[in-house]
Amino acid sequence: MKKELDLSGEWELKPVERFDGDYQRGAWYKQVIPGHWQELSELKNYSGRMVYRRVFNFSKEKDKRYWLRLNGVFYWSAVYLNGLRLGANQGYFVPADFEISEIIENGENQLILEVFCLEEENKLSKKQILGVWHHWDCLYPDWNPGGIWRTIEILSSGPIAILESAFHTVYVHPQYARIEGFVNLDSLDSEELELKICLIPENHQGAGLEKTWTVSGERGQRCYQFWFDLKEYRLWNSWDRGEPNLYQLQIEVFPKNEAGDKDFYQSLFGVRTFVLRDYIAYLNEQRIFLRGSNYAPSDYQIARVKSEHYQKDFELAKSANLNLLRVHAHIEKPEFYELADRMGILLWQDFPLQWGYDRKILGEALFQLGKMITHLHNHPSIVIWCVHNEPIKIWDTRKKPKVRDYLRFVSSAFIYSWNREVLDQKLFARAKSLDRCRAILDCSGEKGIFRKDQGDAHLYFGWYFGALKNLDYLVKKKPERLKLVSEFGAQSFPNYESAIKFIPDQLERLDWKELAIKFLAQPRLIKKFVPLAGKKGLKEYIQASQDYQSLVNRYYIDRIRSLKYRPAGGAVQFDFNDPNPAISWSVLDYWRSPKSSYFELKKAFSPVYAFSLIPYKKYKLEQKLAIPIFVVNDLAQEISAKLQVRIVSPVQEELYLEDFELRLESDSCAKAIANPIIELRWLGEYKLFLSLDWLDEKLENVYKFKVQR
Repeated sequence: MKKELDLSGEWELKPVERFDGDYQRGAWYKQVIPGHWQELSELKNYSGRMVYRRVFNFSKEKDKRYWLRLNGVFYWSAVYLNGLRLGANQGYFVPADFEISEIIENGENQLILEVFCLEEENKLSKKQILGVWHHWDCLYPDWNPGGIWRTIEILSSGPIAILESAFHTVYVHPQYARIEGFVNLDSLDSEELELKICLIPENHQGAGLEKTWTVSGERGQRCYQFWFDLKEYRLWNSWDRGEPNLYQLQIEVFPKNEAGDKDFYQSLFGVRTFVLRDYIAYLNEQRIFLRGSNYAPSDYQIARVKSEHYQKDFELAKSANLNLLRVHAHIEKPEFYELADRMGILLWQDFPLQWGYDRKILGEALFQLGKMITHLHNHPSIVIWCVHNEPIKIWDTRKKPKVRDYLRFVSSAFIYSWNREVLDQKLFARAKSLDRCRAILDCSGEKGIFRKDQGDAHLYFGWYFGALKNLDYLVKKKPERLKLVSEFGAQSFPNYESAIKFIPDQLERLDWKELAIKFLAQPRLIKKFVPLAGKKGLKEYIQASQDYQSLVNRYYIDRIRSLKYRPAGGAVQFDFNDPNPAISWSVLDYWRSPKSSYFELKKAFSPVYAFSLIPYKKYKLEQKLAIPIFVVNDLAQEISAKLQVRIVSPVQEELYLEDFELRLESDSCAKAIANPIIELRWLGEYKLFLSLDWLDEKLENVYKFKVQR
């Protein structure tokens, strides 16, 4: 379809108690759309029902069909044009098209939207599919995203309109790639149609394709399915495995007699295959270790996010050696997915279900899941769908939990959860029927104790689960629980310059209750793992919190990488970015200033990496300690490397020094290099220095451990 008019700009809006059509009484506010109503000072704390109104002029052309498209509204909307109801739509990310050919007038028109985005008091049985937007401990707890957050447009077509399409790679052969897809058309007539599909190289010099089919037309909507072979294709790869080669997918449809306007559809497309085999990823039939992080909403006011914001985030992700981002229980703007395609970032896309939901949402969830998969289907960057994050009963995180809240949580986590056992299984089956080119997870974390397949793991040793050293038990005794760890981490303060934008600049003036309520801190755990005692000021305490976060992240990554492919398929840290000012698990604060833990994450995810597994515990004098040294290579090429291992005592005595010439196989598992044993004869801090050189790169990794009385 062709865009005729963008209705972005100033709209009128006002809150109402109910939708009754009588909106003449009372004052209207004004706001530039797209936007969220809570951006207005008068509506700062409002949740509920809102009416939007826009008067606009339009000039119609003969023999054209016209459509009104809502690209995104939080959460439910009913649409009226010139007093006639067009229909309703539910789902904040689901675009909705309404034909308005007989309703839109030459000259002045009035468009009214009834919108609701309600505050749900019962967080255990939510009825709106909003994911993290309505129930999460990493987002402003009282923020309501309600409003028109994406553009509203008037589009035109000829007698035949392309409503949606989805294409994917079935398989690749050395001589060709088999492509499958469908096109959904809406036609005024039942005459024969010509449908042309083109694949045009976007960022490479490979061959393209043009094919035309004659198909029988039917009045109304009809779905057409196609298969074809693309020869001399170029594969789409993640940035660390090759080039993200893309094509422009262009679809053109017109009556065979060529009477009437053509209709067009265009999107990016990439030839690639992806599968998870026992949680080990294969991209284009080549194993790839997933080095990832969870991506929170780009901004709590997502309507304001621009393409350049996503560009910066992806550049920071690549710089940190991440090849995957998990879009955590929400959906971003289309620009996000297009940039991921262009920059070669793998995406794990969650359906926006977070924690517990009412049983009545099943039908709507099935509908919205189908729309998500169709809407985002053509993006080669999306390689995993997950239908639900942690399908357990979590209380309202704004309130102090009671005993019964803990009991519900334990019961749903370990015994039975309707969300997990019924809702997620139906969604999983639906997703499998709609998409055969991606891995699909029925939930993330919390699969219950009775499943043979325990799934991906959310592990919080060093935070919720007690001592960090307890992770070593799983590494040694239960490595199958570490096949794919998709959440781990610890909270930290943002850098001092960012922190003082929203908290006092002195440590003793911190109001910990306010930090918890407004800025999502967990004071009991922060002060447990990062004690206040001995800290001279806010700067020192901020750095201590980031140092601990760095330690936790590296501790997990080292151990997971030591199990690479035996059986671990990847590590996905929690989380990458803050959607609002916060004390949180992120390595990038709200202003995208990297914490020191960002740089440690970058080092721990180096594609060629030297590391050690030193337990995080207290050591005693005269104890003998074995220090195992490993090197791992994630590159898809065999390389030569040089490694120096040096251990220094608290009195600067050199306890061990050795140089190694290494030959590392392509995409190798962790290779044991040395296991020096030292005697701890002095009190104080010991240091292990690992210096690794390969190709034109150099890695310096330092481990510290203390001997105390």
